[in-house]
Amino acid sequence: MGMLDWFKGIMQGEDKSAAASASTQPGADEKGAEVAGLNFKTAVDAHMKWKVRLEAYINGTSTEQLKVEVVSRDDQCPLGKWIYDMGGEKFGYSETFFDMKAHHAHFHRCAGEVLAAAQAGDTASATKLLQGGDYIKASERVKMLLARMFILASDGKEAIDSHLKWKARLRDYIKGESRENLRVENVSRDDMCPLGYWLNGIGGERFGNTPAFSVLKSRHAHFHRCAGEVLSIAQQGERDKALQMLEHGAYPDASQQVAAAVVTLFDGQKKAAA
Repeated sequence: MGMLDWFKGIMQGEDKSAAASASTQPGADEKGAEVAGLNFKTAVDAHMKWKVRLEAYINGTSTEQLKVEVVSRDDQCPLGKWIYDMGGEKFGYSETFFDMKAHHAHFHRCAGEVLAAAQAGDTASATKLLQGGDYIKASERVKMLLARMFILASDGKEAIDSHLKWKARLRDYIKGESRENLRVENVSRDDMCPLGYWLNGIGGERFGNTPAFSVLKSRHAHFHRCAGEVLSIAQQGERDKALQMLEHGAYPDASQQVAAAVVTLFDGQKKAAA
C-alpha cells in the first residue's frame, strides 16, 4: 500500500485497516509522505499518540512532565510549529489548511482541559473528557484534515477546482452578481490564484522537471491573459461582449487547454508510478 492510499483510507474512514496494512508492509516508503517539510504520516501518528500520552499521565504511569499552559498551545508541537512556519508559507491560500489550523488549535485546548483535570486530581473527569466529547471530535477532525491536506498537496485537486470556478466568478462579476473587486492587473497574472500558487510551490517541487509541467505552466499563464482581457472588456462597459467571450473564442479554448494539460501531467505521473 502506498502513502496516497493510506491517507485515502483515513479519508474514507478506513484508517485502522489502512494503518495496519501500511505498517506491516515490508519496506513501506514513508518518504513519500513528506511534503513541504512535513512528513504527514509521522504527523498523523504523533497526533494520535496524544491520547496514549494523556492516558498514561492520568493513570500515573507517565514519566513526562506535561504542563497545561504548553499542551494547550497549538504552536509547541511539531505539527503546530510547521503550521506556523513552512505550512503557512506553502498552503496559506488553502481553506483546508485554515480549517486544519483552527481544529488543531481547538484540539490542543481540549487536551489542555484533560491535563488540567488530571493535575487537579479529578481522574474520573479527565478520563471522561479524553474518551468522549470535544477531545475525540477535535482529534478525529485534525486527522481527517491532515489526510486531506496530503492528498490535495499530492495531486493539486484543490488548485484545479479553483481554476474551474473562474468562469462562474467572471460571469457573476460581469452580471453584477458578485461582491468581488476583481482587477485586470491581478486576474491577468498567473501567480496569484490557487493553481498559480501550486504551480510555483508544491507542484513545481514535485513535477517541475517534467515536460508536461512546463506545458501546463505555459497554458495557465495564457489562460490568465485571456481572463484579464474578458475582465477588461467588462469593465469598459461591454458586458454582452464579455459574456460572449466567456463562451466563444480564446478564453474557453485556453481554459480547456489548461484542463487537458492537468490531465496529461497526472496521467503521466500515474504511468510512471505503475
